[in-house]
Amino acid sequence: MTYLKIIVTLTTLVFLASCGDNSENWSCQTSGKSMYSISTSGELGSADKGCSCNQIRAFELEQFGEVDEVALKADFRC
Repeated sequence: MTYLKIIVTLTTLVFLASCGDNSENWSCQTSGKSMYSISTSGELGSADKGCSCNQIRAFELEQFGEVDEVALKADFRC
């Protein structure tokens, strides 16, 4: 029974250690004709990581004069 307690304890500790808050916060950025996201650690990513569908729509409308709803749905699930 002692081995079982040790295994359960170790498994629990490993599980809890892996559940730390590793989530990144992403913000929406625009620069000229580019839209992208940047994390709190400085990592760059695609627009959908930090930009809302409304922000992406507004950006497309401003940059291109129209919004391609089919592409928006396919690319960003908006």
